[in-house]
Amino acid sequence: MPTPRPAVPGRPTAEPAEDPLTDPLRVAAARRLLLEVTGPAAFDRLSALAARVLGVGHAKVTLFTDHDVVVGGYGLPAGVVGGPALLTGELSAITVRTGRPLVVPNAAQDERVASLPAVTSGQVLAYLGAPLVAASGQVIGALAVYDSVPRDWSGDATELLEQLAASAVAELELSAAQSAVGTSRAWLEVALEASSIGIWERDLRTGTIHWDDRCAALFGLASAVDLDSLEDVLGSHVHPDDHSAIEDAMRVAIEEGGDYTVEFRALREDGAVRWALARGRVVADASGAPARVLGTILDITEARGQAQQRLTAVQRAAAIAEVAAELANAARLEELADVVLRGAQVIGAQSSGLAIFDSPGGPLRLHLTRNLLSTVREESPEAGDLDDGVVLPMDDALPAQYVARHGSRVLISDVQEAAARFPGLAAVTQLLGLRALAAVPLRVEGRVLGTFLAVWTVDHDFAGDDVEVLEALAAQIALSVSRLQSDAERATAVAAMAEANQRLRLLAEAGRVLSGTLEIDRQIEQLASLVVPDLGDWCWIVVTDEQGRLHDVASGHRDPARRAEVEDYVRAMVAGMTEQAAARTVTATGRPAVMPRIDWDHVGRALPDAAVRERFARLGAGSGVVVPLMARGQALGAMGLFTTEERGSLTEAQVDTAVEIGRRAGLALYQARLYGQQRDLADALQRSMLTEPPQPEHSEIVVRYVPAAEGAEIGGDWYDAFQQRGGATVLAIGDVVGHDTRAAAAMGQVRGLLRGISYSSGGSPAEVLSELDRAVQGLALNTMATALVAHLEPEPDEETGRVRLRWANAGHPPPVLLASDGSVVLLDGKQADLLLGVAPDSAREDHVAVLAPGSTVLLYTDGLVERRDRDIDAGTDELLQVLGECAGLPLDELCDRVLDQMFLPGAEDDVAILAVRLR
Repeated sequence: MPTPRPAVPGRPTAEPAEDPLTDPLRVAAARRLLLEVTGPAAFDRLSALAARVLGVGHAKVTLFTDHDVVVGGYGLPAGVVGGPALLTGELSAITVRTGRPLVVPNAAQDERVASLPAVTSGQVLAYLGAPLVAASGQVIGALAVYDSVPRDWSGDATELLEQLAASAVAELELSAAQSAVGTSRAWLEVALEASSIGIWERDLRTGTIHWDDRCAALFGLASAVDLDSLEDVLGSHVHPDDHSAIEDAMRVAIEEGGDYTVEFRALREDGAVRWALARGRVVADASGAPARVLGTILDITEARGQAQQRLTAVQRAAAIAEVAAELANAARLEELADVVLRGAQVIGAQSSGLAIFDSPGGPLRLHLTRNLLSTVREESPEAGDLDDGVVLPMDDALPAQYVARHGSRVLISDVQEAAARFPGLAAVTQLLGLRALAAVPLRVEGRVLGTFLAVWTVDHDFAGDDVEVLEALAAQIALSVSRLQSDAERATAVAAMAEANQRLRLLAEAGRVLSGTLEIDRQIEQLASLVVPDLGDWCWIVVTDEQGRLHDVASGHRDPARRAEVEDYVRAMVAGMTEQAAARTVTATGRPAVMPRIDWDHVGRALPDAAVRERFARLGAGSGVVVPLMARGQALGAMGLFTTEERGSLTEAQVDTAVEIGRRAGLALYQARLYGQQRDLADALQRSMLTEPPQPEHSEIVVRYVPAAEGAEIGGDWYDAFQQRGGATVLAIGDVVGHDTRAAAAMGQVRGLLRGISYSSGGSPAEVLSELDRAVQGLALNTMATALVAHLEPEPDEETGRVRLRWANAGHPPPVLLASDGSVVLLDGKQADLLLGVAPDSAREDHVAVLAPGSTVLLYTDGLVERRDRDIDAGTDELLQVLGECAGLPLDELCDRVLDQMFLPGAEDDVAILAVRLR
């Protein structure tokens, strides 16, 4: 780091003895790539992409040499790019040191970083960093996203950031490779100038020939010149004895589209004669017809004889430079083998090959030149398709694998002796007529990318300059391989990111649809519309019933006008398909059926009705997949997705996405069915225990029970009314804590206990509730409940018809009294006693009110007055107002009016009410 930072409590005050940040190899790799940063634009775009995809406010790309340098970013303060990362640099340094992604959902709670200034200042509370790993394997920096609020980073987010980090490194490696190509071209120009090699060009369409300055100088001319024809050149500038050699060599090169090489005597303007070597290559136009001949010319007068060795070196240098330029322009790895052959031919090799690792740690693939491919196919027709290379076993049976594994070159002049070292060499020698071989490692920054092979079919002893040429060629090849692999990795990362984003978007949308509040049938219909056209051109969804029979539920087509056509087909398919139909086999086995191409013979067996098959064919089916709707190991149905022949087969990722959507749809279907079963059971249980009330002489009793709305769970609300042996009418209402079938079951137990205790004991409401509370504890019901018990007791010797209401309240909403004059009173003179199931020995108290004839008392559960958008006090006030407006209504109508105005659609709690009116 540029400056030491103060010690932080709980952290070491000194860096470890071997800090990866100070590793000289790592620093050198980072400096090499930092020099290739032409500006922040590319890394700003990459940072912005990472920030947008992951939904964060800040992103940056940082390189670490002996200090950190921000080379691009998004959402950063002005002036940061080009300098150190300030506070966030310490987080990136952790990523570089570990060489692994740093995932920090909540920095304030992460002991690794909680004390860093970037965290304590509140600038960074969520951080996700991915290391930048160069082609050499060294960690040169980090790509990071961060935010000022905590975030839950998913595994997909980490993988996506690593892919974008690979793209950043690929950008740097590409710049380095382009610099190397430019250097090679400059070397070529220097070599040509230093060796006085001239350049010439013959236009085969016009016949004109152009000589550059060096070429013209060889013939004694002062500057570059254009000549009208080859005959003009021969007649004026070439010794007559050499005319036929030049014409024959030129003719053969043009006819075969190959190279041109000839030695001849040049006649200079001053009368002198010089020996020259002309080399060229035929260049074809877009149609493949020969268009030009490009070549070089060299004065070899001094080189003939004793200077032959020096001439050969110049030829080799020129050839290597030409090969280097072609390597720099190669667009595919498969093109490199034939380009390299021309370099191998400089030292007399007849063939060559490249063995390249597909990726670090991946398979080693051998790419052969055309002449070797022809030989192998002629001698071994069973070899199969070799155009994409041959994967070699990772052993030491052949030099190609040995060099790639160990990184040291192998030169073989005696194949018989070498066969003992390399067991597989004997077969290769027999197949190719091998007499000598060179295997040189392709190395970039210490990392071996593969092996360069040169093959001789004649005896060959390796001279010192041969080895230099081989090493130079291997260096150029390695740079091109590294560049092409970086390009491929970046393209793959971008494509993978786009595909992953599409899949995540589709899965998220499917999750949204299936987690909505709509009916499951409606959710399935929306799902069918969602998967086309993203996954297929048309689809259907079928589900099983309780007897295992399949029923069509939904279908979709990318063309809305054809959806009815799909519906008609699916109905006919379900009605007439056999056991071999994919819908049945997938539902039976729980395994998807992938059909890269539709097997029409199988379609005939699955759909015996020709009219149904015709409908299927009209819809268009080139490929398809049928996935199960799985839940808890059981297939509840199937979803079929089909594409037309024009669109092509579904990819593996699309099939995986379809399987995942089927799993989510299966779980949603299972949950809907389970909820329906539970709700029906609880509702039936609850209603079975809510009996009709008695109708004593002195009063009228009306009850109502309304279950919670669809989507909410069943509650434990209940009511009861019965007469004791002594003639008193008992009224009871309560609510067991909870909203499920367990609560409904507990309600039945509490209600039964209350009824039995009250009838057998004849006790007052307070005594009954006390005894009930002790029974709940003694019988280990493990539940809590509110309850209100009341007795209607006619006043003794009272001729006016007055009735005494005696009640006790265990944590339940108080009763409401509607007098005959229309006044409404809440009977809550004292705070309610403790609810049942908490403290059985707590004291309970009876309350008494005298009711005049025509009075109405309403008992209710809290679902009537309490909702999420309204507290219980506001709800109680509204109930009193509504009751006041119901004065004079018959009791049945009063209860219905109260429910209509107080119980809203979508309520999440059951409601029970009990109303009694004195006659």
